[in-house]
Amino acid sequence: MNATDSGGTDHYCHWLSLRELDEAAGLTKGAAFRTFKALLGDFAEGQDFVVLDPQTAQALAARLIAEGRLYRSSIKPVLLAPAAAARVRAAMSASKQR
Repeated sequence: MNATDSGGTDHYCHWLSLRELDEAAGLTKGAAFRTFKALLGDFAEGQDFVVLDPQTAQALAARLIAEGRLYRSSIKPVLLAPAAAARVRAAMSASKQR
């Protein structure tokens, strides 16, 4: 399931992008993505995360880029629901401490 502009942009206002997780953890680009991929089997698309479809969610992606919430180079940005973002953040923190 991909996020589209027709779903309303406010629905995702509390969801976090991988860029936001990278920056909050003080890690380089890609750290949150790698952690997300490692946990992907535990998540349900549409419930725990959405992939912004570049064809149908252009306005939403453009707004999030303008707000500094997405990497400009993202082709299919991912947004994580608050609980999923917390799990990724915790896993990033645990691996950072190793």
